[in-house]
Amino acid sequence: MKLLISSIIIILISLGASSSSTNAENEEEVTKFLEEVNHRLAILYNKEVLANWQNEINGPNDLIALLQSEIATKEIMRYISSIAPMVKKYKRIPLEDVEIKRQLSLIPEVGYEVLPPEDLELLYAVTANMSEIYRHSKLCSFEDRQKCDLVLVPDVQNILHTTGQVEVIEYYWLEWRRKTGVAAREDFRRFVELYRKTAKLNGFSKASNFWYKDLENESETVAQLLQKFMLELKPFFEQFHAYVRGQLRRKYGEQLIAPKKPYPQHLAEIFIGNAFRLEEPDWHMHLPFDTKIMPNITENLLRKGLTNTQGNFQNAQEFFRSLGMPKLEENFWSDSCLPKADLEDDHCWHKAWKFYGLYHVNFSYCPLTTEQTFFNMFEALADVFYYKSYENLLTLYQEEPLPNFSDALGKFFSLAASSPKYLQKIKVVGEKYAEKEARINRLYIQGLRTVFLIPVFYILERYRLDILDKKIDIDDNCAYWRLTEDYTGAEPPVQRSNADFDAPAKLLMEVDDQYTTQIFSIVLQYQLLEHFCKLTGEYKPGDEEKSLDLCDLTGQRLVGEKISQAMSLGASSSFKEVLKTLIGSNEVDIKGFLEYYRPLYDWLVEQNSLEQNEVGWEKSEKCQP
Repeated sequence: MKLLISSIIIILISLGASSSSTNAENEEEVTKFLEEVNHRLAILYNKEVLANWQNEINGPNDLIALLQSEIATKEIMRYISSIAPMVKKYKRIPLEDVEIKRQLSLIPEVGYEVLPPEDLELLYAVTANMSEIYRHSKLCSFEDRQKCDLVLVPDVQNILHTTGQVEVIEYYWLEWRRKTGVAAREDFRRFVELYRKTAKLNGFSKASNFWYKDLENESETVAQLLQKFMLELKPFFEQFHAYVRGQLRRKYGEQLIAPKKPYPQHLAEIFIGNAFRLEEPDWHMHLPFDTKIMPNITENLLRKGLTNTQGNFQNAQEFFRSLGMPKLEENFWSDSCLPKADLEDDHCWHKAWKFYGLYHVNFSYCPLTTEQTFFNMFEALADVFYYKSYENLLTLYQEEPLPNFSDALGKFFSLAASSPKYLQKIKVVGEKYAEKEARINRLYIQGLRTVFLIPVFYILERYRLDILDKKIDIDDNCAYWRLTEDYTGAEPPVQRSNADFDAPAKLLMEVDDQYTTQIFSIVLQYQLLEHFCKLTGEYKPGDEEKSLDLCDLTGQRLVGEKISQAMSLGASSSFKEVLKTLIGSNEVDIKGFLEYYRPLYDWLVEQNSLEQNEVGWEKSEKCQP
């Protein structure tokens, strides 16, 4: 009996040793595979980045750069497809090394390439066609219905923001939906069918789980978080909505803006859209207080001498230096920065371009000096610091841990730079910019740009995912309007039905155009501001002098140290781990967003009561199946 037991023990030890040996061999094999993948992807990615960089500085007419970009993209896809079977095989092997497993999880997936060639070709054709319809539809003029060469931006946009005629605004609202709606229905139907098929072939039981594959969570978890955001935003949104509806009623009358009803979407869009058009000195919108108290930041920048992009670059760099961020090399501007070719105001932005494994970042800049390009410089420079923070990592780690995470970081710095106290320090605004009336005006403008954007992003994402998961039918146009009414308090100006198809008018239906991460980006930038302002004592809840919207972080070196530490992780750690490093919590929450706008919320509550603006809205009957 003792002999038998001894034999069994020997066999078990032998099996354990054999298993351990096999595991070590597997990890050695996978490690060699990953070394090759990191090396090869760096070469392919750099080809694509270089071609796109050339296109940026030479302009869209650089056909060679466009061709090189297209070739590089196809090379990347071919390589990813070629290694896909090996990746799938290695993911099935029980591996102990956490870093190896992390790298395997970050190798780009085949995605749509899993479709049969004819289906893949059809997928790209229908999405390209939907994009073409959205971007390039020509509308007929209200004045001359035979003149059908108007594009939405800038032709129709300029008409809508300068006309006071309701019938003109309603005409273009309907004309845009006529051209973009029903025309895209069948393409969208094919897209949905092919997307579901793609998800299934990639091993996902639900299309929405495939949609959220980069978010480290099941779609239900993401949906619950988004719903939580919407519930917490609701009290503020309803007060803001009530005030806007009251202003619309003053302008258009009670017949068009009925009490306790959702406001007409077409008129509200014009009102809210004016918040994005503040470069002109005559201001195109209603403000709570006199417009004269608001500084023209563009004029003040020019008056201060910040007339060229290099001056704005150096100014922003000093801001980052004051936070404890590392200094950029002395020759960065002369060696790495070039002006971009496209100088249209709507597209003229600064941008950082990273190269993999080369320890180099390029920078394309807009030579125009405006309020927008001034604050955009902080966003673009944040990307430069981000790319340089993780440039020593493996290729697979030289990415953000969550889509739009770098956008959130950049906008956090831009938000911090918009502090009245900081702008006073650099003499771009005067002391009155921090006083109550100017503060309410400023928060009101910012709020129109963000508070009303979150619900729109939410309904567009939810509408599309509910269709993908078969919770609603493509032909149920009224489902789209129910979501629109519930979360934005808007209704169509005329009767709609399921014969119409209105979602494409708002939803740019690109293959991977995701709105959830854009919501995360908006929320996270305010969460970061709240965390660091509280950490440094620049924000104290309940202290009017230390309000979050007045927080000035300049000189707070702890901020730069913490952010640099998180940036240096790249994608080597999960998003939750990076967030934990950054703010001590691994959850995104909307409390910072709400706290930033608290002075505006309090003012809206008081003003709605004084003006007897009803809060909330009754059910609309403007869409019937």
